[in-house]
Amino acid sequence: MAKRKLIQYNLIKNSISAYFAAIEIHNKPNFAYRYETVTLLMINAWELALKAYVRKYIKERSIFADSDHTIGFDKALDYVTIHRNGAEKNSFTAIKENLLKLEEYRDMTVHFYSDEIEPYIFMLVARAALNYVNFIKHYFNKDIMADEGLFIMPLGFKLPFRPEDFLSDNVAKYAASPEARKFIKDIVDVIQDLNDAGIEDSIVLGFDIYLESVKKVKNSDILAAITTVDKADATFAKVNKIQFSPDADRKVQLSEGQYKEIWPYTYADLVKWCRENIPEFKQNQRFNDIKRKMEKDPNCCYMRKLEDGNPKSAKKPFYSEKAFITVKEMYEEE
Repeated sequence: MAKRKLIQYNLIKNSISAYFAAIEIHNKPNFAYRYETVTLLMINAWELALKAYVRKYIKERSIFADSDHTIGFDKALDYVTIHRNGAEKNSFTAIKENLLKLEEYRDMTVHFYSDEIEPYIFMLVARAALNYVNFIKHYFNKDIMADEGLFIMPLGFKLPFRPEDFLSDNVAKYAASPEARKFIKDIVDVIQDLNDAGIEDSIVLGFDIYLESVKKVKNSDILAAITTVDKADATFAKVNKIQFSPDADRKVQLSEGQYKEIWPYTYADLVKWCRENIPEFKQNQRFNDIKRKMEKDPNCCYMRKLEDGNPKSAKKPFYSEKAFITVKEMYEEE
């Protein structure tokens, strides 16, 4: 093996080992010094992966600072961010901001000993872990989730785990130290800045009740949730699970907002999700056949008229989260 590829191979091998060490330690039911250790290993996994990316894709940059030392984490992160954002605007910005917040926690853990900020670090670590899996799969063709089936679990937190439950001012103000309060505020500020820049990818992650399905959360969703109802200390909401029936006599009128809540996703969202979650996915005839079958289920798809009140209006499909899971299950059944 050529020296260049051998270095790249060893970087990725050690990077994946650091990632799995981080996940294994995090998922242990009882482990002291959990997040201090996990963040150290997760940053190490990312640093090695970033250097491997520079080695493979950015020929004009070197990972060596001199004959005896390689570049640091921050420089490798800058190189990759510039390269990826140059190829696709802001595609790596949220990933960078997430890693910078993890690095800040790693460097400042001594200031946080009196604070209960595990939920905040979990949100950052969980996002870093998911980003890492996608990064290694996309740029190094290694599907470590498929090979090992190991991912971070929200231990000690009641599911579903929602970032917005922990990011309101009324929760953050109970952090004891000024450093912790600033750290939590900075997370919200970064989410706001990304949202203002039109970037939907966030630096934090939540979990739905189904652990195999990561809950997608947008910056605008978080900001809306943590700034509503005059920042009340507690709010209560009635949640209805809607299941559609073929019984034509049982009719319910839905509002514009309810339609968007049930079927919020477009065809482009569906294709993007399939590319990220179905191995060797191709937008071909097989996909079109599966999509047509899925669209017959009203719990998955709603064909909406583009012009209300016009019986001849063209229609456009919108999809629920169940549509994504249904398509994947149909692929696996064939």
